[in-house]
Amino acid sequence: MDRAIRALLNNRILEESAGKFGFHPDDLTDLGGFQNFVYGAHRDAKHCVIRIAHSSHRSLAMTEAELNWISYLMNHGVRAAAPIRSIEGKWAARINSGEDYFVATAFESAPGAKLDYRIYTEDSQWVRRLGRMIGRIHALTKAYRVQEGSPRRCDWYENHYLTRISSYVPASYEHVLEPIQRFLGEIRLLPQDPDSYGLIHGDIQLGNFHAHQDGLTLFDFDECEYNWLAADIANPLFYATPLKSDGVELRNATAQRFYDNLMEGYCRENTLETYWLERIPLFLRLREILVYSGAFRSLDLNNLHPWSKEMLDTTTSNLMNDLPYLAIRFK
Repeated sequence: MDRAIRALLNNRILEESAGKFGFHPDDLTDLGGFQNFVYGAHRDAKHCVIRIAHSSHRSLAMTEAELNWISYLMNHGVRAAAPIRSIEGKWAARINSGEDYFVATAFESAPGAKLDYRIYTEDSQWVRRLGRMIGRIHALTKAYRVQEGSPRRCDWYENHYLTRISSYVPASYEHVLEPIQRFLGEIRLLPQDPDSYGLIHGDIQLGNFHAHQDGLTLFDFDECEYNWLAADIANPLFYATPLKSDGVELRNATAQRFYDNLMEGYCRENTLETYWLERIPLFLRLREILVYSGAFRSLDLNNLHPWSKEMLDTTTSNLMNDLPYLAIRFK
């Protein structure tokens, strides 16, 4: 989150946002949040989450489009953190702040807890369940139509990490901008049809779902966008892949096992043509670029975590030498 945006949230905005959904501001617990302000709260004895986004990040219309899609998915059997209506009966509340505004939304907390990373990458049963949930979402998105007069989510190329990447990348890394723009131009030429392109979650990874009993509940749809369905497969694979410093053999074996189990579950709900499976490396590269841009926007380059430093170095090398993120079998 930009420091300038963080400085705009004051007690008045926080109290008004909480009040719109029947929360008491003294009951809020700061949960952090990378792009939005996120707080834990209680309502009607239920654990809830309130999310507050600045309009420069997500407009009221885009937020309403997100919540409409979540409602559609839940009505068709997808387990997701349920949106909560405000005391005025609305999905989202606008809180004015000078010439701009904030958008407040609230959700019931997903039951259960985040999986342990080792379980996530090694337990085939849970990975198959994740794949099946993604496949179900993709089967449903093929039939999803935005109602006339309702807002529509943006396409992938409108993502702010892509549109603003040249302002995020520092001068010492500006040589990567040319291969990035060349790649983005190439990927835009891929064919689009309802069986391959539609509204996707956009950020499915370990931190955005909880495991409870024998099921998974998905949340944080803030990055949902129109994109190729294969991108929703590449994203969890990206985050389940060990670093290169962990060893090439371990890296490839872990990624292959995860991918195979993910697709075994996925294919129980939806199918993708081999053409798209073979192009998953392109969407791994797209995820690399998004994470790359986000790191430059938000991290202190003089005080990097070892994972972040290796990620920046590896992505830079991959971009400059046209190296794939992974070399495994995707068919």
